[in-house]
Amino acid sequence: MSRGPGQVQIVADELVILLAVSRAYRNKPVDIITATNADQAMAQLSVFNFDLFLLDLDMKNGCSLELLATMTERFPWVPVILMTTKDTQSKELIDKIEVIRSHYCWHLLEKPFDYKKLVGFIDRGLQERPHGERDCHPCTFPGQHDKRRCQRFARFEQINMSLPLSDDIPCHTVPLLVTLTDISVGGLGVTATRPLSLNSKVHFDEKFMHQSGVVVWSAMQQDQCWKSGVKFI
Repeated sequence: MSRGPGQVQIVADELVILLAVSRAYRNKPVDIITATNADQAMAQLSVFNFDLFLLDLDMKNGCSLELLATMTERFPWVPVILMTTKDTQSKELIDKIEVIRSHYCWHLLEKPFDYKKLVGFIDRGLQERPHGERDCHPCTFPGQHDKRRCQRFARFEQINMSLPLSDDIPCHTVPLLVTLTDISVGGLGVTATRPLSLNSKVHFDEKFMHQSGVVVWSAMQQDQCWKSGVKFI
């Protein structure tokens, strides 16, 4: 059975963001629900069954992280795009977000940004949306004990990935073409002609909402073919 239109909540006190996204989807089968403050957003969380969140971390009342925690509690399987003028590579900021959404997908987008890029992230997030908590089932990567509520989708296509050149020089990377085999809100599975080092941080092209991940397992499937699991970060 086909699904209805996606429901996207945008929480921001900058009207230009709300108007730009609403206009981009006015002729598309996507419901854009906007909120300019935490009270409006909280009321909407009790009414709608959202498929994607856009949350501005720079709202003037400083409630964004508390609102993110509520989104995570009520919709832990739903992707979140976070927008900010702060340094998106800031360890302090990333640590704060990961405390709230340690196992679930999110993307940090630095303002100002190209709205076409933002719309692209929204489209991909809706394409990869799970069917909801009731249809999800626990799954784990081999060798891992932390179970995640997610649904995995089979995908067979080649994607570009950047790997650390060595553990000693993690900032130097080398490109690698791998085959995507499955994807969920928490991570993806790939096959490659070489093993991926455990705990190494890898980067993807902008095909996904996520731009990086960490290798949590890697095992040989057959001669010169390794299957690996990558958790989004």
